[in-house]
Amino acid sequence: MKLLIDEHLSPRLIAWCAERRSVYAASVAHVGLAGRSDAEVWGHALEHDFVVVTANARNFLELLNVELHPGLIVLREGGLSREEQWARLEAALDHVQSQPDPAAYMVNRVVEVVTVSEVAAREIPTP
Repeated sequence: MKLLIDEHLSPRLIAWCAERRSVYAASVAHVGLAGRSDAEVWGHALEHDFVVVTANARNFLELLNVELHPGLIVLREGGLSREEQWARLEAALDHVQSQPDPAAYMVNRVVEVVTVSEVAAREIPTP
């Protein structure tokens, strides 16, 4: 799984992702998109098959009006420390990687982390 970490989240998440098997992560800044619009970040994710990880749910959910996308992970709580961000992202990754085919599972899916112990997933667009 390839993750693109939005710039409002800690870049430390990338190193923690590297410690997990089968998770590659890059930050928006590392791919040259610092300060760019959410639409530009989403376009890059679509073009390069990245699942976007963000705390900016509203803007990215509005961009899901495509027929096919690699997925979105949303951290619903604000004001989190980088360790708290990691705990939520790790919960999302545990959920996704518990599926028989994690990469296929994320296609057209939004995984929302409401709290560290509450992860919900839904398909967008709906089948």
